[in-house]
Amino acid sequence: MRFHFKRREPRDTRPRLPHGEIAWIAEARRSFYDYSVGSLVPVVFERYARILHPAWSSAHEPVPWDVVAAWSGRTADALAQWELLSVPIAGVAEAPPFVAPPDTGGLPPASLAALCEVLAAHTGTPDRCYVGVWEGYGWPEVDWAGPEVLDLEERSFHVRRGPISIAVEVGWRQDSHVSWSKPPTLMWPADRAWFVASDTDLDSTYVGGSGALVDALLARPDLEVWPVTAADDVSIGSDHLNAR
Repeated sequence: MRFHFKRREPRDTRPRLPHGEIAWIAEARRSFYDYSVGSLVPVVFERYARILHPAWSSAHEPVPWDVVAAWSGRTADALAQWELLSVPIAGVAEAPPFVAPPDTGGLPPASLAALCEVLAAHTGTPDRCYVGVWEGYGWPEVDWAGPEVLDLEERSFHVRRGPISIAVEVGWRQDSHVSWSKPPTLMWPADRAWFVASDTDLDSTYVGGSGALVDALLARPDLEVWPVTAADDVSIGSDHLNAR
């Protein structure tokens, strides 16, 4: 995956989250330019996991990456990249099982709800969480989240506090003609038991937490999850198997 970088804006006077609540995130994350799991999730957790965002069928049903790999003749693993995995090897004649690639920026609603169910069981503060959405989406996310902002290297986020259940409400708005919804980009509880991160340019979501949390995610049949490490590459260059 290739990244877009933050534009330099005039001085921003919006209120920031209190330093004491969020300093640990920036201090424990690797440089953005490391392009690793640890560039997204603070390197303070026992284990890490990658959740793949599904592709989409013509009926707008989710299509797992392993189904695509079975069609393309490629390999679905912890470091697979969609741009390589979804290109069939020579001789594949069947039509692809997808018509649209995975969404970038965060998980679709059903996958997000499944993730939040697991997260709620692995924190002592499920009613006191932080949910952030990338500021580049603009309205309606800023109205949903309120004025507080979290600045991290090359990214800023609108953040709302509340129970983990608010994650499924991010940016949701509907009028007589159309509805909008953008997934959260960051999530973490007040007790710092886990941290969830995606990126506007990524088609995967990364989670850091306890071994029990990662095991619970791996056991979910409705999520496509791979164990990863904080040092694993998240860029297009990570997929050595499918690049051959």
